[in-house]
Amino acid sequence: MYSSPSTVRFKIKRLVSCPSNIKDDRPEARQAVYAWQTMANWLMYSCGLRQKQELRELTPNGSRKKTSSSGKEKVKLNMEKCLIVSKVTRYEYEKHCHDNICDIELEKILRKRGSDYEAMMETHLRQKAFEENVASSLKKIGLKVEMASRLTYNDDLINWCDVVMPCGGDGTFLLAASRVRDANKPVIGFNSAPHKSVGRLCLPTWCSNDVKGAFQALKEGRFTWMRRSRIRTTITSEAKLLDSITPIDLHALSYCRYPPVRHAHEGAEADNMDLSCKVTESCELATKVLPHLALNEVFIGESVTSRVSLLRLQIDNGAWTHTKSSGLCVTTGTGSTSWHFSINCLRTHSVLELMNILSKECGLPLDTSLEKAREITEKYNQKLMFSPDSEQMAYSVREYITFEEWPTPRGLRVRDKATAVKVKSHCTDAGLVLDGSVSFPFNDGTEAVLEIHPEDSLMTVHMDDKLPY
Repeated sequence: MYSSPSTVRFKIKRLVSCPSNIKDDRPEARQAVYAWQTMANWLMYSCGLRQKQELRELTPNGSRKKTSSSGKEKVKLNMEKCLIVSKVTRYEYEKHCHDNICDIELEKILRKRGSDYEAMMETHLRQKAFEENVASSLKKIGLKVEMASRLTYNDDLINWCDVVMPCGGDGTFLLAASRVRDANKPVIGFNSAPHKSVGRLCLPTWCSNDVKGAFQALKEGRFTWMRRSRIRTTITSEAKLLDSITPIDLHALSYCRYPPVRHAHEGAEADNMDLSCKVTESCELATKVLPHLALNEVFIGESVTSRVSLLRLQIDNGAWTHTKSSGLCVTTGTGSTSWHFSINCLRTHSVLELMNILSKECGLPLDTSLEKAREITEKYNQKLMFSPDSEQMAYSVREYITFEEWPTPRGLRVRDKATAVKVKSHCTDAGLVLDGSVSFPFNDGTEAVLEIHPEDSLMTVHMDDKLPY
């Protein structure tokens, strides 16, 4: 018997309100909840609803969550107050590093270094012209506009605006998104140089070439919402050390990671004082959630890449595994096309060599042509990428060291998906880096839990790659 979608949703609401909020650790209680979830999923599938996410949008009491997932319905976008986040150009960076000296002196320094001064200035002027075009287009349709750079972008401006609009590439988009905690505040990016970069997180190329048309399409609702999952990081460490785990902006214009190397006779007394400690002090543990969310990935490892990273890993409440590697990369669906892809993708020549070995050693009649190798490579690499709104993460252990007793115990997969990743550091100078821009100290004894929560998602828009008219 056919049931209308509204009838199905009503039945599901009644079903959702049943055992999902039971707090009982007995095996029979867990089995009951599992059976309920299985039945609910089957009902959703059999009734032909387009997305199982409909069920996730309902709370245990049957009401709808405010932070619903990325629906395909077209909705109106509130754009009364827009905040443009500008890209820091190479010219601006060099000016800042040289104490804002005049352009003539800056040109002399850069030419002496071998830099292409004309190309740098051309890129800078194009970037600023693009930002001005976006700002003027918004003002012409009666919207309020504010502009911010990396140095002036702050919470007050974010709270003021209705929508955040980074103008640059994926790096500028990640910067803008990193400080947006409100899951209902849209971040809409424009790729200011589509001829030079892909800009996967930004609007399609035609939007950069036709800014007015892009705003018209947004105003008329010719887009779909896309909620991109983000990784929440919870840190556990000694209470006295937790306050020292503060963020470091790796893109700060005056940032220097290491002090100059000192000679052995310099500061010996101070070094000896630093090494002393009171063993009688309490070692109570404390926990805090980091204020930043990762849209692309979280990387954990020694700050100097030539050092081996000693990490203990626990995947989805499995066994703890001692590992030696070049670090751990945990990614979202959004980041699966970025660093995660570069770490794990296969090259055609490697696949071709493997096909030739299989053909000779196993006597298999394989097609070992270059075209077939390319086809297989493409299929494998495509499987590395997954949906931006997925509630799963993908982890990759970089340059996994395996010999004798390492890893302990054996069996950890170098690459897989997970819903929760726990990492305990045994490193000496490690960092936990979010989206390649914000780093937190992550040294011996510190533990991190990486998870995805729907309420942490980032609201973005998806538009057709072709002109909507």
